[in-house]
Amino acid sequence: MNKISLKISLFYLTGIAIILTISLFLVHDRLVDQQVENELERLQQRGDSHRDVLADHFNATTVSHVVMMEEKALTEVVIINEDGLPEAASNQADTFVKDEWLTATEGIVEDDWRNEPFLATVSPLNNGQKVIMLEPTRQIQSLISELNHHFAIAALLTGLFLLVSLYFLSHFITGPLLSIRKTAGKLSQGDVLTVPETKRNDEIGELARSITKISGDLHQIQQSRKAFLTSIAHELRTPTTYIKGYAGLLKKEDSAYGSIIYEEADRLHRLIEDLFELARLEENSFTIEPERTEITGFTTAVMKRIQPAFDTKQISLQFETEQPFYKSIDQKRLEQVLIILLDNALKYTPAQKTVKVSVKKEQIEITDEGPGVTEESLPYLFDRFYRVDASRNRDTGGTGLGLAIAKEIINAHHASIFAENTTQGLKITIDLRGVSDEEDRTRR
Repeated sequence: MNKISLKISLFYLTGIAIILTISLFLVHDRLVDQQVENELERLQQRGDSHRDVLADHFNATTVSHVVMMEEKALTEVVIINEDGLPEAASNQADTFVKDEWLTATEGIVEDDWRNEPFLATVSPLNNGQKVIMLEPTRQIQSLISELNHHFAIAALLTGLFLLVSLYFLSHFITGPLLSIRKTAGKLSQGDVLTVPETKRNDEIGELARSITKISGDLHQIQQSRKAFLTSIAHELRTPTTYIKGYAGLLKKEDSAYGSIIYEEADRLHRLIEDLFELARLEENSFTIEPERTEITGFTTAVMKRIQPAFDTKQISLQFETEQPFYKSIDQKRLEQVLIILLDNALKYTPAQKTVKVSVKKEQIEITDEGPGVTEESLPYLFDRFYRVDASRNRDTGGTGLGLAIAKEIINAHHASIFAENTTQGLKITIDLRGVSDEEDRTRR
């Protein structure tokens, strides 16, 4: 179950379950108490009725008549004479009379229906005579048992209601929200999204229609930006090539201005080439041509080609691996990514330090001993033109597009790339676990 469904469902079910459980217990206890009170009240009234009859005619005939009435009833009667002894009793009920009942003056003398065999009340007459009424507690217990049965059915129906409510909550509320969230996650890809919930007439439908409109607007903006990027890259390539060529002629004549113009033209030329490359990647106009490759040996070969640059700057380039593994990759494109990452590590690692390349667990890790980046900058490190420190870009000669190009190429391989700070510096990881290890040809 998804997080939002779990949270809402647990909150809803827990709240309703607590409320219903407390309510059922309170209602159950109240009904039980009310039933016992009613039985005791009726028992007291029946005893008072016999007392009134005996008060006018306390003789053998009347006593016999009262006893005979109770022998056919659910209750029992014990008549106490002026000596405090049983005068008569129905169904030998006098054997259950307790001593404290004989001394009681009036009212309820036994109400413990759970543990005692009888409920009992006392109705006094003149001269110490009394009428003691008894009712077997099994009658009360039977009624309570039936009541418990009804409450068990109510609890079962309540549980079924909660399950149906959970299904409704998940299917009609959180389900559409999760669908919208999943669809909205594709906004960054620039596709025009169609959210199924747009036909709803409630707030969820309004949200779905808003996301659909935003995706259309974003798609239009991205298409316009890509078209502009491609056009400007095409238009600037030719003039910058001429500028760089003529500046080269001036540079050969030892012209200080010529050297400056040449360096700036070269920087502009590299920026345009990167823009052109990024435009091609985003327009899906390039082809990934994977071939089954042993990654460890491939990475070693790329490192050997770039090793002289590290030696010149006196930076140690170390390599470690666990065991060889194969992946279906476009060798030219992945080589381009590794060179971008190694060149980036070379630029920001001081002399006498180390850059370590590790190939293990279907991942390629490049760790430098540079200054690293702030945690706030890590999520934006692969965005185009993003610079942790804009002032360093001119010193290192970067265009701010290398890591963006690397990310596009890695995404085209259905792999992932991410960066993190370590105690030594910055580590960039290429995760190839999602890449097939079989021979394949895939057009992006």
